Amino acid sequence: MIKWTQDKLDTITAYLEAGLSYSNIAQRMKMTYDQIEKAIRRHALKSTINPDLILPKEKNKLKKDDISYLGKVIGEEIYNNYKIQKIEEPNCRKDKGKKEEISILDISDVHIGTRNQVYDSKQGKQITTYNENIFKKELENLQQAVFDIHGLLNNSFNLRELNILFLGDCLQNDRIFPEQVFEIEKVVGLQLWDGVNYFIQFFNNLLRVYEKINIVGVIGNHGRSTSDLYEEPVENSYEYHLYRIWQKQFENSKRIKVIVPDTRRYIHKIGRWKHMMEHGDSIKGFSEGAIAKQIKELHLNSGGFDIFHMGHLHSIKEIEIADKVIAKLNGAWIEKDNYAWKKFKSYSIPKQWFFGCSDKRPETFSYKIDLRG
Repeated sequence: MIKWTQDKLDTITAYLEAGLSYSNIAQRMKMTYDQIEKAIRRHALKSTINPDLILPKEKNKLKKDDISYLGKVIGEEIYNNYKIQKIEEPNCRKDKGKKEEISILDISDVHIGTRNQVYDSKQGKQITTYNENIFKKELENLQQAVFDIHGLLNNSFNLRELNILFLGDCLQNDRIFPEQVFEIEKVVGLQLWDGVNYFIQFFNNLLRVYEKINIVGVIGNHGRSTSDLYEEPVENSYEYHLYRIWQKQFENSKRIKVIVPDTRRYIHKIGRWKHMMEHGDSIKGFSEGAIAKQIKELHLNSGGFDIFHMGHLHSIKEIEIADKVIAKLNGAWIEKDNYAWKKFKSYSIPKQWFFGCSDKRPETFSYKIDLRG
């Protein structure tokens, strides 16, 4: 039983006011996440999460008035805590001698909130390959890689526009698989607000080099609100609300636009090219041939597209579907993910696609960004 002295409570309060997560506070104070969470709740300490956002436990169903109130509170929370900072003008002024190209960044299978541990034969012990600190470092590495590639290519091309395509499973969730209790650092509600905080900062930072950013997000299978596998409405997904919060944040921005489809599959047009987006859990089988066959069928029955984007398989590769149709299978953020090994029999490598297009070609430059740096 921990004796909560005033000094300890003051320390937690100071960490909260500094913006540290519950996990970081627990690590610094050499305690568990649950101990910190209970202390904050029992002693009514000031938290970075607005208590008005937490609905009473006795309410099993939301009433109409509750939903309106919750929406209002969320809007106020976003406005008060995530205001856009003044961003320096991007170093990408138009040059008459340069050709215009558009950048495209695929992001999928981030699994915020995951703690992944595997046995390392070289060290002869269990090692951690993913947690919140590793996620933050990988996000920094991704940002720096985009800066570096932009700086390299901007000498020859005008790179003023960036499209960020989120392909689902940004959140790990904590309630869809019974065994997940051993694989998470925090509950899904806090995972969602981490996604708000970290990625809004990421988007703002990218405005240093891009004049315009378009963000499009489709949901994955880990964001669902129930453990049942039936196809629930898109609006029930925690990821849908993550994207909608981003959309609310940037609704008055002239430089960032957020698109949130109410469908699991979506075609986003970039220049003159059609980009089909989905998470990929509807694609059955793991072989390249099986995947290519299903994408061809989708191409024939959807009215056509030029590039197909999906995640889910935690493996990065490019497949030529037809003469002018490309499939971009995106990787994950977790190195040697246990879940991917159990389901797909392959260990994941944390890599994400970053590529470009022009008026003449749907794909010009192409990089597999290694998030480990």
